[in-house]
Amino acid sequence: MGLIEFIINIYMLAFGLRLFMPAASPFSENPIQRGLYTATEPVLRPIRQVIMRGEPRFDWSPVFAVIALVIVRGFLVTTVMGVPLSASLASGLLDVFDFVVRVLAILFLGAFFISIESPFAFSQSGHMMHNIAHFFLAPIRRFTGYRIGRPDVSALLGIVLLGVLHGLVLYQAGPLVAAQAAGAPAEMILESIVYVIDFIFDVLFIVILVRAVLSFFNPDTGNALFQILILFSDPILAPIRRILPSTYGIDFSPLIAILILRFIQVSLLPLLLRI
Repeated sequence: MGLIEFIINIYMLAFGLRLFMPAASPFSENPIQRGLYTATEPVLRPIRQVIMRGEPRFDWSPVFAVIALVIVRGFLVTTVMGVPLSASLASGLLDVFDFVVRVLAILFLGAFFISIESPFAFSQSGHMMHNIAHFFLAPIRRFTGYRIGRPDVSALLGIVLLGVLHGLVLYQAGPLVAAQAAGAPAEMILESIVYVIDFIFDVLFIVILVRAVLSFFNPDTGNALFQILILFSDPILAPIRRILPSTYGIDFSPLIAILILRFIQVSLLPLLLRI
């Protein structure tokens, strides 16, 4: 069941990305878009034949695909584990919501790094990330303003608001799944904000580690995935390199960055929960 749930979650992410990448096709210049199209189109094409599109030039079939996966997951959990269908469906919807919050948090972090002109911020992948993030951050940017070269406050506020929304949803829907009373709203909101930030630190840890390992193999900087690694890791590694240059050709900035991230994650983040 664990492997099936993992596959379902991966496909939910793929369908979610397709929703905001309508231009994805087998002829896309971006390899991520080509792979995404190849993996999802065999499922989305039959959905389009049955369900009409909601608006011209906008394809809602990925939304119906995600809903169908939630229902399938609910029936699987009910059949295998004997959980009531209503509870399994509610749990599935909460999992999807949690997954979306985490993806958006990373997307907003990428938008923040783009705003401070991280390397490859204006690559195809960076441009695509910027456009998707702007769709969500535009209402906040009306108040905060936005300009390339200046730190994007709206992206950081967006991450905090994701935590607030996550806490409110758990407060309202959590008892339906856990069959127990929820904690105080303020407490759950604070826990959710810390949860989102903690997840971001986990992703940054993985990104820096993968980039450090790949650096030994002279990776192609034209590769879209490697560009994303640089986009997310360089804003953290560059300041460390300015303070502590490489010694004997060895770059210790990834190790130092990982130690700093882990220290903040393990020692400082828990302090927020004690406020």
